[in-house]
Amino acid sequence: MERADEKELVKIASMYYEEGKTQAEIAKIIGVSRSLVSKNLIDAKEAKLVEIFINSTSVYSAKLERGLEQKFNLKNAIVVDTMDLDGSEVDKMIGRQAALYLQKKSKRDSKIGMSWGKSLRRLVDNYPFTNQPEIIVYPLIGGMGDDHVDIHSNQLSSDLARKMRGKAKYLYAPALVSNPRIKKDLAENTTIHSVIEEGRDVDIALVGVASPFEKSTMVEIGYIDENDIADLKRSGIKGDINSRFFDENGNEAECELNKKVIGVNLDDIKKIPLVIGIAYGQEKIESIKLSLENKLINVIVTTDKVASELLKE
Repeated sequence: MERADEKELVKIASMYYEEGKTQAEIAKIIGVSRSLVSKNLIDAKEAKLVEIFINSTSVYSAKLERGLEQKFNLKNAIVVDTMDLDGSEVDKMIGRQAALYLQKKSKRDSKIGMSWGKSLRRLVDNYPFTNQPEIIVYPLIGGMGDDHVDIHSNQLSSDLARKMRGKAKYLYAPALVSNPRIKKDLAENTTIHSVIEEGRDVDIALVGVASPFEKSTMVEIGYIDENDIADLKRSGIKGDINSRFFDENGNEAECELNKKVIGVNLDDIKKIPLVIGIAYGQEKIESIKLSLENKLINVIVTTDKVASELLKE
């Protein structure tokens, strides 16, 4: 590079990076087009005349977030750096970051759909007390039995609405019934039908992503047994969202359990504008990856370890 060329690039770069002038202002000062200024700035970086360093401990997780957003065409990704954190601290940080994101996104939206599970319990526990009286929280699925009530969709909806000073609706039905006939009868109940219909029309859905084969909460609380697991394996199940089991193409599978679930299905969840999936744990990598590839969720809250695995070719 000739000396005059290098000097011109340095001058333009100094005005842009050190003086804070816009490209349009620089173009006017030196009498060239804005597009030429833009090209010169690129040339300055390629010639190593300009090197940009981001001086923040968040740069690692921020790059993982951008990688996920670009690879899976997400609306947002929130990645928690787990360095020096134990398991309980990771759980708490995930819940806190999910709560902060929901607070930011729920300011203008008035309808929130709530699934169930431990990750959503942590979100609700970490949500600050606010004044959002226009908010209505809808359960996206029925209750999960008499035990573990704190992670049921109705309880989570009630607790979140209370923290927001908003309102909650309730789905007075079990999540899973013994046969499709009972499901049909319950779905025809006016109140149950109304809540499910309104759940399909929310602005934001809060869901978890799980694998039924490893560390499954549904297995832990006794909601599905070994026979159900065997049926899921035969049906080629790869994961579940809102207790709706999906295959490798992200489609709701033709398995017996899916025929007995009372709640919003996967096709309806896909149509919700903002679907926030709180999903982490090495055992869930395949389930999370398929849910992202098949657009079952468009926002993810996860850990750096999961993000790194997802970004591998």
